[in-house]
Amino acid sequence: MDIRIQAKNIDLSPDTETYIHKKLDRLERHMSQISGVRVEISRGASKGQRKSVVAQMTLSVGKYTLRGQDSGVNVYAAVDGVTDVVDRQIRRFKGKVYHSGQPRRREAGIETADASAVDQADLASQEESAEELGSVVRTKRFPMTPMAVEDAIFQMELLSHGFFLFFNMDSNEYNVAYRRQDGDYGVIEPELT
Repeated sequence: MDIRIQAKNIDLSPDTETYIHKKLDRLERHMSQISGVRVEISRGASKGQRKSVVAQMTLSVGKYTLRGQDSGVNVYAAVDGVTDVVDRQIRRFKGKVYHSGQPRRREAGIETADASAVDQADLASQEESAEELGSVVRTKRFPMTPMAVEDAIFQMELLSHGFFLFFNMDSNEYNVAYRRQDGDYGVIEPELT
């Protein structure tokens, strides 16, 4: 298992890193197929926050990614919290994929978003409001393997995100799966104009 521990705005002692490795050993006992782990520990910028240490943990399990985040008053509390979050993700993952062999498929069909529904006035107002918004402060890069729509939705749920960009193996195009407010899912299939 490839383990990377990163610290931002905080110094980690050797004892702290040993503690993180012990917690990761616990997770590996629950799922031995973990190929890589990335742990990010950071201190919040605000001094007034009670829970000022944030821990993020990302696990690579085959073609899936499990991710958790938690905060605490110190590094140990944050690591304990994120380990519990990821442990729940592992149990959920094992229940849906590991034991059954594939994710459960939804009974209802997956709805596609209609790109032509957005009119030009909306686009102009969005561009004006974008100028008032902040700037890009983080760019993420991740490997993308072709997958089916159902797998993309399952991966989105594992990450607890509201949307997920993926390469659709059926259409050989990049698509976005997203969770609708009514609890169902949609897929955006972009068309170049």
